[in-house]
Amino acid sequence: MPTSDYDVAIAGAGLAGASLALRLARGGAKVALLDASSFPRDKVCGEFLSPECWGVLDRMGLAGEVVDAGYHAIHFVRISTPGRREIVAEVGGRDGLPGIGLSRSWLDARIVQRAREAGADVFEASRVVGAIIEADRVVGVCGRGSEPFEVRASITIAADGRHSALVKQTGRTRGRSWSRPRLFGLKRHYQTIDPEAAERPGTVGLHLVRGGYGGTCLIEDRSTNLCALLPESMVKERRGDLDRVARECLGRNPVLARLLDSGEPLGDWKTVANVRVQVSTPTLLGILYLGDAQGTVDPLGGQGMTMAFLGAEVLHPMVQEALAGHQTVDPDLQSKVQATWHRRFDRRVHWCRAFHHLLINPAFIDLGSTLGKMASTVLAGCYRQTRDHDWLAATRS
Repeated sequence: MPTSDYDVAIAGAGLAGASLALRLARGGAKVALLDASSFPRDKVCGEFLSPECWGVLDRMGLAGEVVDAGYHAIHFVRISTPGRREIVAEVGGRDGLPGIGLSRSWLDARIVQRAREAGADVFEASRVVGAIIEADRVVGVCGRGSEPFEVRASITIAADGRHSALVKQTGRTRGRSWSRPRLFGLKRHYQTIDPEAAERPGTVGLHLVRGGYGGTCLIEDRSTNLCALLPESMVKERRGDLDRVARECLGRNPVLARLLDSGEPLGDWKTVANVRVQVSTPTLLGILYLGDAQGTVDPLGGQGMTMAFLGAEVLHPMVQEALAGHQTVDPDLQSKVQATWHRRFDRRVHWCRAFHHLLINPAFIDLGSTLGKMASTVLAGCYRQTRDHDWLAATRS
């Protein structure tokens, strides 16, 4: 890959980076989209989209394709404990729109393909390892694919995840919750013959264990996605033996034990270490952050994928305006992007943090389950608070 010049270089072709590339390319921008992986590819993710994402998918022209892919419609969340207690609450939209169970391997690959068709240059298997910096300004990215490369651009965007090399080089990151242990994420798909072992149709499950949980939902091929979050100490104590971690830690919850005992694994474990809630701020000009590279959220609220999509929608008009006015990424633009992101997402980040502290405690759920319908009503109301106040209007726009 030779040195190239673009309007925008985006490192990371996940939901945030690829959807932004799609929008910018449709608007006529010359976009380079780079990712270390080749698509389709799997990754650690709960594979649940909240109902407000229907509007985002429709605005990208992808809603019909998601329907045709056979997504799993999700209307309820089920929280279970090792003590066999449960709370079930509605998470579907007020106008009947369901949440979406859909694999990242399908969704990411489809958006990347649409970005390519819109005119973006997509470079797969191309790992960005740093920024090109001239006079204390980021003017592009460098990395290695089949050979070393440089991609220069008017605007550079780091959308390559929570451990982004670009963010480490060009900004600062601070944690938003230091009171919890370091967490470790692991994920695997399972095919089940026993219908009681799979997650219930129409439901996303949050099955609690000591210090963590395993989330389950059906996806488009009717397999069950198991995505768990546990203290890193549990993994270290078992010397990284993930099957043993699943059996001895996740297996303490009867729902997860049944899935692990009777389900057929579809591939190896996918993992991610050092999972924490954080937010990043650029300290060099010329670069903007997006997706997990900008900020992360506690996964128990089910807002990770949604925030990736909505974050691209927030950033798109500001990048487009800068390109139209031949503006560079100056302190004013960076401050505007940061302020807009926090205004849009801080509320849901705080609510999802509260979910983590409350739902991660099985004893609290055991007690709450004794309240019957009241517990379900309160939980459903709390989930609604993680969404935009105008999310209903957004889904119809």
